Amino acid sequence: MLQGILTARAQVAEDGIRLSVDSTETASFVKELIYDVYAKDTEEVTSSVGGRRKLLLFNTKSVAKYLSDLEETGVSYHEKCALCQSYFLRGLFLASGRVSDPAKQYSLEFSVGDRAEIISDFFVSIGLAPRISRKKNETLVYFRNSTAIEDFFALSNMNQTAFDVMNAKIEGELRNTANRIANCETNNIDRAVSASMSQIALIEELVERGLISLLPDELERTARFRMENKDMSLSQLAGAITPPISKSGLSHRLKKITEMAENILHGRLDDI
Repeated sequence: MLQGILTARAQVAEDGIRLSVDSTETASFVKELIYDVYAKDTEEVTSSVGGRRKLLLFNTKSVAKYLSDLEETGVSYHEKCALCQSYFLRGLFLASGRVSDPAKQYSLEFSVGDRAEIISDFFVSIGLAPRISRKKNETLVYFRNSTAIEDFFALSNMNQTAFDVMNAKIEGELRNTANRIANCETNNIDRAVSASMSQIALIEELVERGLISLLPDELERTARFRMENKDMSLSQLAGAITPPISKSGLSHRLKKITEMAENILHGRLDDI
């Protein structure tokens, strides 16, 4: 874990190893790690950045050599157990990572300065595919893909966070599906209402102009029944008409009525 922290943020300076961390809590934790691993006390010095950022200073030749080799050969952490990689990744995340609320957006970023290429290559070597963004004051290695973010936290053994991303993704997909279904149903209802109003308007005009009798008897009875029961749905009409008819059969009749009514009203009697 300490190696991941050092990889993300430590620099070799004239007065020793300088390590920048983002909070008082992280600084306290890292100080303990450094003492446990190297038996070195760590001095906290004033950071030029200000805010909660803390700058730690300590001195050990092994870290200086590691950071020097890092620039030449890239990340090559020492695996002592099956969990080494996961703890290394946790260290990277603790020192330089930030993740957005997956319910709002998928974003995992690492602010790693001039080590962006080195860390990006390391991610690629373990099966992840990040991108690099260089801004005025910050260089980021980042992921915007939910699957890649899930994979990172799974590889880090940060399983609860991985599950949180998965759950947010599932909930989002269910919500989107429900919205699509609701929108589809609303559109279908709107189309049905619009068609019904159009049918009734045509039938009423036929009645007003004394032309409804030009329809065949069966269609005339159906047209009058439709006009007399404007608030009924197609299913209700099909069950109430005498004799009863299927919904598809009634739909076919009403379509035929609409076509014939338009021909009658436009004087195209030969097309009836």
